[in-house]
Amino acid sequence: MKASAALRDKRRERALQRALSAPMHPEWLHTLPGWNHYSHEYLVIPSLADHPALDKAERRKDPRLGFLGHLMMVESAAARTCMDDVLEAVLVNNRRREGLSDRVIDGLSGTGKSLLLRTIGRAVQLEIEEHPNFTGSQIPVVHILAPADTDNKINWIWEIACFLGLNPEPTTEDDLMRWRGYQDLSVPVNYVLETALTRLLLVDDIQRVTPAQLAPVLHYFDYLRNRLGITTVFCGTGAGGIVHEARAIADRHAIVVRQRAERLARAREQDPAHPGYTAADKEDELAYGRLPVTWLDPIPFDRHDKTSWPAGLAGYEKHLCLHNLDEKALTTHSEYLHRRTPGYFRDLSQLISQAATRAVLTGTENITLTELNAITTSRGH
Repeated sequence: MKASAALRDKRRERALQRALSAPMHPEWLHTLPGWNHYSHEYLVIPSLADHPALDKAERRKDPRLGFLGHLMMVESAAARTCMDDVLEAVLVNNRRREGLSDRVIDGLSGTGKSLLLRTIGRAVQLEIEEHPNFTGSQIPVVHILAPADTDNKINWIWEIACFLGLNPEPTTEDDLMRWRGYQDLSVPVNYVLETALTRLLLVDDIQRVTPAQLAPVLHYFDYLRNRLGITTVFCGTGAGGIVHEARAIADRHAIVVRQRAERLARAREQDPAHPGYTAADKEDELAYGRLPVTWLDPIPFDRHDKTSWPAGLAGYEKHLCLHNLDEKALTTHSEYLHRRTPGYFRDLSQLISQAATRAVLTGTENITLTELNAITTSRGH
């Protein structure tokens, strides 16, 4: 046991050091030390006074490049509404003994769903940590991806175990090559989640799962919700339909519906006055298993909404630490940028980050159409 604990501590320390050296690396967000580092990471916009423009030979060492490489998330009205909805749901679940509900974040690829999911997890974590009863031993949030092999429930539990640092590491390469499957770690995982008072489970990349693959795992998530009070937030493109269909499969909904229809038909035969199978029954079937789904769409810029897009660009402008940046460097090109990206956060952030990085490396210290046109990786260009 001592050896296992020492190995786990060593792995956590290694993950923490990697998180400190590469805080935005996706891998570390799915380990407990990396997630804790991310939750407490406050990015500070580099001061231009402290970071003068460098000579050409030194520009690749400019500390501003690290910040400009990812920028900060610019909040949209839709994202703000989504975060408020999920935070309220978690708050309600913490005070209920029955009828707890999970959540779904859905939308087109590139609209910022994963970033929003992590932002929600971070907000929940910090809120719980600020509670007077927080001792430091709790694990408020667990963040996992759908496993590479989604056919077995054990693989899903293994992902949670990886986050918690419970999965045993192979000691040699031969041990690794001999592995044929994951161990069932449900007992230690359940124990840690219960004793650590976990309240939120974030499941990302759910689009890689079919409803038939997810259905058997939903009963495990139901256990976490109903026994331990853990709210699960599923996130991914098409997540709403996937989870809805998986729920119908998991609860054998089609069989129950058929049995009910047969029962109502027999009642109608015995009593002609009985309403039998009605249109209301059909509507109830279609509404079955409905989970609260929050949609993220690309930011519009049209005659119905001409303010949300420029507001987002203005938010990015405040984060651009460039010495010669023109006033309204981005908002001046609102139509051009929307045509290039069309309203997708991922594409917009990538375009601005690359243009800003190019501005530092070339010494122009400004973002103009010249810098923007030089970037050819964005959607629709």
